[in-house]
Amino acid sequence: MDVNTPKSKYLSQPNAVPRANTCKNNAEESIKHYIQSHRIRPQQKLPPIRALSKHLDLSRDSTWRALQAMQKNGWVSSLPNKRYVVAESVYTEILNSLKIRTLFSGDKFIQFAGFRRLADYLRKMCRYDNLELDISLVPGGKLINESIWEDCDVLLVDSDSSGQLLDQFEEFPVPVIGLDAVYSDRYHTNIVTDHAAGGSMVAEYMIEQDAKEVCIPYFHATEANPRVNSRINGFMQTWFESGRDIESLKKISIPWSRNNFQLSLDVKEYLLSIKPLPNYFVTDGRLAVSFLDVCDYLSLSIPKEVKIVGYDATRIGESTTPTMTTIQQDMEKMALEAITIIKEIPTLAASEWTSRIIRLKPNLVVRGSA
Repeated sequence: MDVNTPKSKYLSQPNAVPRANTCKNNAEESIKHYIQSHRIRPQQKLPPIRALSKHLDLSRDSTWRALQAMQKNGWVSSLPNKRYVVAESVYTEILNSLKIRTLFSGDKFIQFAGFRRLADYLRKMCRYDNLELDISLVPGGKLINESIWEDCDVLLVDSDSSGQLLDQFEEFPVPVIGLDAVYSDRYHTNIVTDHAAGGSMVAEYMIEQDAKEVCIPYFHATEANPRVNSRINGFMQTWFESGRDIESLKKISIPWSRNNFQLSLDVKEYLLSIKPLPNYFVTDGRLAVSFLDVCDYLSLSIPKEVKIVGYDATRIGESTTPTMTTIQQDMEKMALEAITIIKEIPTLAASEWTSRIIRLKPNLVVRGSA
């Protein structure tokens, strides 16, 4: 034998599987993959043996033997006309074999607190349903590695990673579910928080408290972010519908910084440059905490002199002084919707995939800051 010729893997295995059985096993795996990839539902007929063997490039004998073995293992059942249908038990087999991957933006950890909560819920629900979940991070400004599609049956993608995914890939080999991402009809499903409703809820709360003036701070870098714009627009619509005039509302942009100390300096500079308004709807949880800390540093009494309502500052707002009133995105509901959709996918043929959008209403958590 030529020393450069790769050795057969069976030469070094004393208990090698006989060739005939190996062919049958390969045929079984090919048919199972066909069932999974075509999302063939329980009690749905497989193609006739002749057509199936031709499609999979198998001999008719290997295909027949494989189907016989699969019938014994409960994957298929036979009909009087020598056709085979997928067994009811296959749904569970396919579901437990699904490999789910989730893309979150971040370098060493998930960047946004809300998505960290979402990832926690997804992990818990996948463990409960015995689903395999892989969480991958996409560093800001970096291309998404094409290996994301390897060993992946369903892809979940967050808002920041979504834009990069849509720009980089024209077609998706597996169903993609957007998680609070910009709507795309290329996604199997878009699950989004109704941010306009969240902004409106804050406005209604402030109106009930007879607020006359309000300031809406936001990060300068999020000016074009549709989620932030929806929060602001939802607030403004409800605020102005109450009869308040345009002079009663101010918007200010704060430079974005990864450094919390620098962020606090920027907030302090702003608050020292003007007479603080009595009400603030801060459209980002981290920015809201900076406003709370700086107001305390400047000896502004909260909520007596200044009331602050944040957005998605649920966890961090529990540890502030005072605790923060905030809009909370229902990440548990978002995770539950995603898992429910994933469970439906094995029952649908690819031709039945239709893009849809699911809107989730957030909650207002009232605490001590407003």
